[in-house]
Amino acid sequence: MVLDATIFLLFLSAIGAVNSLVLSIYLFRLKPLNLVNKLLAGVALMVCIRMSQPIFFYLDHSKAFFQLGLTSYFLTAPLLFAYVKQTFKLKTSKNINWRIHLLPPTSLALIIGITWPYDYYTLLWSAHISTAVGYIWFGYLFASLLTIAPAVIKKSLDIVVDQNARVAIVVICSTTTLWLAYIFSTYTSLFVGIVCFLLSTYLSFEALISKRFNAKKEKYASKKIPQDLAAPILSRLEQLMNEDELYKCPNLSLSQVANRLNISVPHLSQVLNDNLGVSFTSYINQYRVTLAKQLLCKDTNISLKQVSELCGYNNQSTFYIAFKKFSDTTPAKYRKKAKQSSPTK
Repeated sequence: MVLDATIFLLFLSAIGAVNSLVLSIYLFRLKPLNLVNKLLAGVALMVCIRMSQPIFFYLDHSKAFFQLGLTSYFLTAPLLFAYVKQTFKLKTSKNINWRIHLLPPTSLALIIGITWPYDYYTLLWSAHISTAVGYIWFGYLFASLLTIAPAVIKKSLDIVVDQNARVAIVVICSTTTLWLAYIFSTYTSLFVGIVCFLLSTYLSFEALISKRFNAKKEKYASKKIPQDLAAPILSRLEQLMNEDELYKCPNLSLSQVANRLNISVPHLSQVLNDNLGVSFTSYINQYRVTLAKQLLCKDTNISLKQVSELCGYNNQSTFYIAFKKFSDTTPAKYRKKAKQSSPTK
């Protein structure tokens, strides 16, 4: 029975390790260049290393592979945090400085691994380093959960449409499960192997879906709506925004605007994406942020919460994110700068 479990674990590990390695290479080389994909490739590589551990240990019986497994667990933590931060971009629309989160832990892992190898310092690794890895892993995991908490609480995540958000949620849940197994279970090899195998299989499935979707997108990219047909639609759309101030509606959706224009939702989406080069959300936010700037300069007594409501935002967090994306500053700093630059009476 034990032999059957061992063979099953080795079988899962072999398939999962190869799958994770291929996935990591694919994501890292995927065009166009995308930091989210590169960070996810790093996570997949750590899964590959973790799943390779039972195979090499079975063949060699060297304790050095325990060191390799602990190191992969340790590096998974900062990789996860950087990946989640870049996926959701809650702090800024720009890329995060991933080097700050990854280079110091990687350097530390190399220094400790070379100076105090597992073969000669088994007690140090099993009693102290493994405990430290658990705490560090928990810290980064908790920080990752805090990163997505606002979006989850406000129900602004659409995991059905947003593939990046969906994949990030699955990665966080899987990593949380692995951490719980690492801390609370005495025998985790089979369980961890199954979780890693399912995670690598899921990520490969998502990558396949993304590849097919992008292929279809490229296939229909040439079917751009002619400018003479798009111009009347854009003119009516601009009228709805400038005269009817439709963008002030808090729950405004693409379907509502399409109904007002008497066109289909895909038609309107294609006009915005192909002819203006923006998404519907970005198009609406441009009008809202423009109004917000006017209000911030015009009335210094109005609160930021009132400004966000007048511009059509349901909550201040969404307002802050959109404002910083299009202005590269916060509403408060923008108001302060505008007040300083205005002539004093």
